[in-house]
This record gives sequence, structure tokens and C-alpha cells, in this order.
Amino acid sequence: MRGVALFFAILVFQNLFFYSQNCGVERWQVKTLSDVDTIKIDFKKIIPSSVHEQVLLARPEFKQERQNDETSLYSISCYIIGYKKEKGDKDIHVIISDIKTGETMVAEIPNTECSELRGTSRYNSFVDLNLWFEKNIGHASSRFHFPDKLIPVKLTGIGFWDFLHGQKGMAKNGREIHPVIGME
Repeated sequence: MRGVALFFAILVFQNLFFYSQNCGVERWQVKTLSDVDTIKIDFKKIIPSSVHEQVLLARPEFKQERQNDETSLYSISCYIIGYKKEKGDKDIHVIISDIKTGETMVAEIPNTECSELRGTSRYNSFVDLNLWFEKNIGHASSRFHFPDKLIPVKLTGIGFWDFLHGQKGMAKNGREIHPVIGME
């Protein structure tokens, strides 16, 4: 009996280890709202913004913990011009463009299979958003999909500073909306 219990304990540990390997690494707790500073975000105060306004923000000194200007919830009317499912963390990487200027930035919808998300107060919103995206925008695969027509959306999410690593659609200042918590 002891051998069976040990076997199951090892199996559970392996699943947890490999499961977490499929999730993100770089500033992952900030990206998934599972960091301790998430309490600084006022989810009732939504600030209207645009891609243009976000890409003009001055990039702060890069830090691992949540920045002061990563505590704001924004509402952005924009176009979706491309999307794919990331290979590593399996987030949905969405390229959005400004309605007037065409400037682009990245918005990311977190992968709800990651264990860090399950403990957050926004988990059900992430589940609903993933289902909504699949139904209304399309299935995200590991290859970029660029729709024939611009897809107008209004998204809501947290401002985020990513490190500059040349992602397709990335704003020059590294500004993203990550995570996206709502879209219509």
C-alpha cells in the first residue's frame, strides 16, 4: 500500500511540474494577476484609452515586480489584425491596432489551464473570455492568423510593460495589455 501511495505522489508531482512548465515565466505573476500587488488595481475604475495613447507612454526602468502604472484597467476600442496561441505559455497573443493611426501593440489573453490563474479572483472572467474569443473571433493556433478584414473590438485589460524582445505587433515602448479581462 505504501508503494501505491508513493507512486501516486510522484505522479501528482510530475503532473504539477510539467503542467507549470507550459505556463509563462517572465513576470508571469504580474501577467496573470496572481502577484501580491494585484490588490492595488481598482477593477471598478476603467480608464478609456487608445492604442495610440498606450504606445506614447514613457517606458519606465524595467523591474520584475508590478510597476505603479501597471495598476490601471483600460478600455480600448481598436482593431484585431492578427492572433495566435503562444507556443510556450499558450496565451492568445493578439495584435491590435489603433483605429485612427494604425499603430500596433500586443494584448494577451491568459491560458486558463495554468494553475496560477485558478487561484485568482478573475479566473471565471478569463474562462468566459477564452470561450468568447473562440466563438466570435476564431480559433487561435500556433501560427498567426491575419483576418481578411479588420475586426473592431472594445477590450478591457491591465496595462503591462513587457521586455523588448521583438514580438510581432509589439509597441516600440514594450507596452501591452496583459491580461485582457474582457472583450466585446
